[in-house]
Order: sequence, then structure tokens, then C-alpha cells
Amino acid sequence: MQLTRPRRGMTLVDALVGMSLMAFGMLALAGFQTRMVAQTTEAQTRAVAMQFANELLNTALVDSDNLDCYRFPAAGACASAVARDNTTLWGQRVGNALPGPVAVTSTRVGTQLSVVIGWSGKELGAARTLTVVTDVQ
Repeated sequence: MQLTRPRRGMTLVDALVGMSLMAFGMLALAGFQTRMVAQTTEAQTRAVAMQFANELLNTALVDSDNLDCYRFPAAGACASAVARDNTTLWGQRVGNALPGPVAVTSTRVGTQLSVVIGWSGKELGAARTLTVVTDVQ
């Protein structure tokens, strides 16, 4: 009858396997958190662009007599210098608030006013575009 000797070092191997599994899990959580922060930033940027578009469209709805003044960049005849200046300042604020190169246009077709805001996303410089159209009467 032979007595078996206790194996030495088995708990050390178990501990190393457990630590490596925990490390991979923590790396996965860090990657997930990084992705969630990027998505939150993207959503906030889109919300800011939507607020700017709504601001211009709502201003045009209130001041529908000066609809040509809310084209950006400025085009056509405008009866109100104040409205034209406000539209120009609006375009500058949009450019300062959004990341990357920003392209802003506001066009009128009949009684419809269309606002297109384009910016560069933080993820690989992907182009983002927001288009909002309203009927001003």
C-alpha cells in the first residue's frame, strides 16, 4: 500500500487561472464602458444639433414675414437686418458648439424651410448629418 503525496502548487495554479479570468472580465468591462461613453457623447451632440435646428425653425415660424432672412448662408432679399444678423450669429454658434468641421445650410422652397447641419463624429471622423424641415405659413 502506497501513500499518495499531497500535490503541491495546485492552489497556486487555481489562483493564477482565477486571476487571469478576472483580468479578462475587467478588460471587457472597460471596453464596454468606453463604448458607452462614446455613444453618450454622440447622443448629446445630436441633441445639441437638434436644438439649434429647432431654434432657427421656431424663430422662422414666429417671424414668417421675414422667411428669406432665415436662409443660411445669407441669400436673397431680406427685409429685416435684425433677423439676418440673428441668423448669422446662429450659424456661428452652431459652428462653435459642434465637433469637427461643421457645415450648416438653411434653404427655403416655397413655404418650406429646411435646415441641414453636418458635423464630424468623434469615431474615426465619421460624418453626421441632421436634416429638419418645417412648413412655415
